[in-house]
Amino acid sequence: MVLTLLIVFGVIISRIDIRTHRIPNRVLIFFFLLTIAMCNHDLSRFARISGISFLFGVLFSTIMHVGMGDVKLISILIPLIGRDHILDVTLLLICISVTSIVATAITVLKKGTISVTIPWAPSLFAASILYLATQ
Repeated sequence: MVLTLLIVFGVIISRIDIRTHRIPNRVLIFFFLLTIAMCNHDLSRFARISGISFLFGVLFSTIMHVGMGDVKLISILIPLIGRDHILDVTLLLICISVTSIVATAITVLKKGTISVTIPWAPSLFAASILYLATQ
């Protein structure tokens, strides 16, 4: 069920991000509410994981110039996947790194430069789906 939710919202949010380089808050709020409904965690654990993910995302966005829509998306995706072990989180981060490198390489090959804005939502969803497919 989580994989289906990721695929459906992955296509919707990725298309929006590719076209507009923005992720609308109303789509993220709807995805967030569905994630809360689907997660079998207690709400305090969900809020804690989501908050920590958001804080790390804000730190990451100031260093790497990642958009806040991507940060909010990460803070929804990590609790949805809901792994507690450091090895699982490391594997997810490796998947995100690999898909981001592939997306950047495709953009450089297609545009000839990296000075363009790269939509990161497709990479995040591809990494999450890849991660869940290997579990």
